[in-house]
Amino acid sequence: MPIAVQGYTVRSRVFNGGQVEEAYRKFAEMGYDGVEAGMGGRHLSDEEDAALLAKHGLKAAAAYGDVTRPDEAMRRAECFGVRLLGLPSIPGEMMGSADGFLVYADRINQWAAPYRGTGFRLQYHNHAQEFRNFPSLSGKSGMALLIENTDPETVAFELDTHWMAAAGCDSAEWIRKVSGRIPCVHFKDYAINPLAEDTGLGHVPKLYAEIGQGNLNWPAIRDACAEAGVHWYCVEQDRSERDVFESLRISINYMRNLGIR
Repeated sequence: MPIAVQGYTVRSRVFNGGQVEEAYRKFAEMGYDGVEAGMGGRHLSDEEDAALLAKHGLKAAAAYGDVTRPDEAMRRAECFGVRLLGLPSIPGEMMGSADGFLVYADRINQWAAPYRGTGFRLQYHNHAQEFRNFPSLSGKSGMALLIENTDPETVAFELDTHWMAAAGCDSAEWIRKVSGRIPCVHFKDYAINPLAEDTGLGHVPKLYAEIGQGNLNWPAIRDACAEAGVHWYCVEQDRSERDVFESLRISINYMRNLGIR
């Protein structure tokens, strides 16, 4: 299965077009198959960015743009040769109630309606807050509300293993819950900082660890991804305790040894 880098991982190392290309060169040398979305941003046009990906034998897994402007968003996705467009996360002020999640699910459906029948899909990426459980709904979570109340044809989910762990969830279980609706998954490990001086029970000094260097059950996650029809495995590391490119090398080596290839 193809493995991509989420460009946010190297945001502190890429500030111009030349550095974008150098990052792509390093990704390819490590054995990555692509990038979740073009990293050119302010530095390159979409066409220039897509050309650099192709030059280094990389593909895009998804694209990001203003999904409320379908023509523009689809044009951008087509430039990168993808059919997936990232959705904005639910605003913080809507996370505190089940009603907020239901209203946001309806908003997603409205955004998705123009894409129906086009072959494009919008995908929602979670953090921990979506897994709030609401007593008024017998403990149903906000994420469950989003899944159950959005159009399965046009709305997909890009679940993040680290943030599911942070929410106390079983990543493999939730990946299976969106089987057929999860073309991409964020692979990100979850570790406890061994050097943290704060050892109080009320605080978890967590780390964003390289894949295989934390506490997640990666064989179970791998199997769930295969069963759910995941196509792209996107490595993201929000912060790294070592050189970020070395972190990416550690992650892909572990994943290849795990049989993801």
